[in-house]
Amino acid sequence: MNEVVHLRQIIQVKKQRANSYTTVDLINTDGSIKKRDKTTVVKFPEHAKDTATAGSLWEVSGKERLNHFTINDFSLSEYTIDAANIKFLRPSGRILSRWISNNIKGIGSVIANRLVRLKKLAHLIETQDSEALLNIAGMTENRVKDLLDSWPSEALFNTINWLEEQNLPLGFGEKLVTIFGEEAIDKVKEHPFLLVAMGASFEQVSQLALKLGFTLEDEVVVAGIAQYAAINHSNKTGSTVISNDELHSEYAKLMKSNAPENVGDIACEQGLLVQVDDGYQVYGKALMEASVAQFLVDAHQREIGDGCLLASWEIGLSKGLVQAALTDYESTLEFNLTDDQRDAIIGAVLSPVCGISGGAGTGKTTILKAVLGVYDRVSEGIQCYQVALAGRAAQRMAESTQKPAHTIAKFIGEHLGDNKPKLPEQILLVIDESSMVDLLSMYRLIGLLPDASRVIFVGDTAQLPPVGNGLVFHALTDTQIPFFNLTQVKRQSEGSDIHRFSTAIRNRLLQFPQNTKNTLKESSDCSIETSPTISRLITLWRESGGVEQSIVLSPVRKGQFGVDNLNTELQASVGNERTSIYFQDSSRGWIPWITSTGSRLLKGDPVLVIANNYDDDADLRNGDLGLIVEVFDQPDEDGAVAVIEVNNILINVTTELLEKLHLGYAITIHKSQGSQWPNCFVMLPNEAEQMIDQTLLYTASTRPSERLVLMGNERIIEKAIIAGSKALSRKTLLKERICSACELK
Repeated sequence: MNEVVHLRQIIQVKKQRANSYTTVDLINTDGSIKKRDKTTVVKFPEHAKDTATAGSLWEVSGKERLNHFTINDFSLSEYTIDAANIKFLRPSGRILSRWISNNIKGIGSVIANRLVRLKKLAHLIETQDSEALLNIAGMTENRVKDLLDSWPSEALFNTINWLEEQNLPLGFGEKLVTIFGEEAIDKVKEHPFLLVAMGASFEQVSQLALKLGFTLEDEVVVAGIAQYAAINHSNKTGSTVISNDELHSEYAKLMKSNAPENVGDIACEQGLLVQVDDGYQVYGKALMEASVAQFLVDAHQREIGDGCLLASWEIGLSKGLVQAALTDYESTLEFNLTDDQRDAIIGAVLSPVCGISGGAGTGKTTILKAVLGVYDRVSEGIQCYQVALAGRAAQRMAESTQKPAHTIAKFIGEHLGDNKPKLPEQILLVIDESSMVDLLSMYRLIGLLPDASRVIFVGDTAQLPPVGNGLVFHALTDTQIPFFNLTQVKRQSEGSDIHRFSTAIRNRLLQFPQNTKNTLKESSDCSIETSPTISRLITLWRESGGVEQSIVLSPVRKGQFGVDNLNTELQASVGNERTSIYFQDSSRGWIPWITSTGSRLLKGDPVLVIANNYDDDADLRNGDLGLIVEVFDQPDEDGAVAVIEVNNILINVTTELLEKLHLGYAITIHKSQGSQWPNCFVMLPNEAEQMIDQTLLYTASTRPSERLVLMGNERIIEKAIIAGSKALSRKTLLKERICSACELK
């Protein structure tokens, strides 16, 4: 067969696949589709994968090959073009009609053709002339709005194609145009290292800077390198501040040469870093910390009843009124609150902003329910919103308080943007598992909150810190903002070995659990298996009740005792002969679903949701755990291929949802925060020795309600105690900014 080479072939993306592959239509110059006897696929360059979305038009050049494969005993083949050169196209004529009908909701080919026949269509769109567009037969207000919102500007096409010429990620195009408009390309040419803050690699931007004529001695380049050094340091440590010595050290590692003595000053003059008492901050981090601090202080020091009419109920608020409301609420309980609990509840209601911290089982949920109960009695119907970073934590909070709760991401998504419902002028916001809330998430939150907001942070300073930068919850301690610490444990009895072990970890005291006996029945409720094997784990896991009663936790994903391998081994121990989930591939037919970690999903498997799924029929959160209860032998009328049970709700699984599911026999310790199980098996692999600190071990040891089995060398426990909380070594300025803002008020 002769080699086929495509030169400047117009294609339209039909569907994105994994690894930069897309299913496409070949488009003739008149806008019609080339008919082919097999599916055509284009392999895009890596830097274009995020921009090659369904409906987009491209001009590609490259060699075509015939790719053969076999699925379910069927031999299939498809044409694959390896795109050597690409160009993002601004469609016109019949091609524009195809673009509109593929990208604008509610507009089919007939209406699209009517629009294209308008000689001044682009002008009408650029001038936002809704009235003229509404005069086109078939156009409605919603269709006009979607067309105006989705129409790519000339600046976007120019920017994307310029990025392609520089071999830079095309996904930056939209961000650059949003920020700089028509000047996007000129701004990057002036300050190429702006792209580093957007996620471009240091190597790519360095090459671009040299290509644009800069030298390593130019201040623009020196400042860019310093900014990248600060970002790199922040990503490694979680800090928002880099000291002068650290800046010089990071710079030297990057460039294999000493940094200029005044490197920090140069970066500040170029507007990429900000000087602070302890060193430097990337401008964006400084802005976020200052904004969060100012919002919290303004909310805390707001005059009673000020901010909006809804806040007028605060004028009558007093300690006596709150005490009376608490006494009334307490009469509905079957137990008595302690004096410390009552003081915390009263203080939390009287304070517009406060923190509540306590170890696992110390009654944070009890106090939170009481706080909400008192608010119901003293406020004039203040609307309460509950959020948490992780989906499972939000679900548990909703179950505990009997009030709706959402992930922070969903809360922001529901209220940010045009045509989204705005929040009332005063709300009560409860943020659970606050120790894991990073600076960026908090910054995005305050951008939505009204001035008269009241905020309660609930968490545990001894548990895992944020994965991202900053220490928001920790920064509230020892400031003017009230912070209540709970100490008395309620979850396990004082005699529980789980309680004794987790308390020792929290207090940085070295205490080893008893060795696990031959069976769990013979063992303490907290024990350690010092020479763990997969077969021993499976034996104990089965004895504990398996899927329905237990979870396996690990600090890592890779390796023998990493989450990926543990899921494979535990799935096999239950049996791989169970019915597997299949899906309908557009070109390969009815084939088994394989997760991104290489696993099949079988009936009876537990599954972990790895990304938020905002769908009315399948509203799932990142971190939710479910069970596959039914597998179909063909897609139903809605495209569902299976059913999972999550939080006692049956949910149909479509192909879109399948992409967000992993096996859930074992999960990372980070994913477990905010959750609880009867039995927990915690893996302590030797290769994770350097990453296991006090907070990771404490978080893992406080997940079970009945039994904890540690599996690893006692040396790792000792090293975790010695390491302490690595989060406390993060350098941030939020605490200082809060204190400073309070003094200035």
